Amino acid sequence: MSRPRTPLLRPQSYFQAHDGSPPLGDAMIAVLVVAVVTAGGVGLFLSEFDRAVDATVTMDNPEHVPEWACENYAESDISTPSGCHPSVPETVERDVGSLVVEKYSWLPLVVLLFVPVLWVFQGAVLHGASALFDGKGTFSDTLAVAGWGMVPSVTRMLAIGALLVYQLRTTTFPGSTEGAVAALEAAFAGLSTISLVATAVVAVWAGAVRVYGLASAREITTGEAFWIVLASTLVGLLFEAV
Repeated sequence: MSRPRTPLLRPQSYFQAHDGSPPLGDAMIAVLVVAVVTAGGVGLFLSEFDRAVDATVTMDNPEHVPEWACENYAESDISTPSGCHPSVPETVERDVGSLVVEKYSWLPLVVLLFVPVLWVFQGAVLHGASALFDGKGTFSDTLAVAGWGMVPSVTRMLAIGALLVYQLRTTTFPGSTEGAVAALEAAFAGLSTISLVATAVVAVWAGAVRVYGLASAREITTGEAFWIVLASTLVGLLFEAV
């Protein structure tokens, strides 16, 4: 039987085939895929949100200059700014969807950069914890295990993202801000259960990859690796819930 190309379906066979030293380059590519897909998913959601929500909100016009300031300009030798012109209104109507996208436009880039940082952090946690059980493998081997352990999270992101986009596309949003918020809450009300199930499936899948990988890479028992991975997974889920 040929060796598996990834540890996602047969983690024990994959790591044993590489004698506990899985190629770090392959894991780096896997992490890059996770980062790009996750960042792209966030960007797609923001785009779909902007397209779906047509509600407007009244806000101060940033180009309008207050009347008292215009009077001060008129009494001085400084030229009066264009914001003092009567044609410049004090308030403007803005699209809620566009405002949200503008506010969180930085998020996809941050996600893209955060995933590799999270990878190294998870690798350090697994490496340090396994040292308590006299782990002997190198940090690069542990990094490879941690990298492959991140891949199952993509399935959760894709599943939840697809449902979010579907709800956005099939929900009618009123023109008022209050109505749009109520429609959003109603549309996403049933997603918590689905998200919980997806999280549990991903935790078990990723846990299996990490357990067999860590046991092989650090030359510890699968039982010891299990407790390390279980503890780190529970802590990670706790941080997600906060």
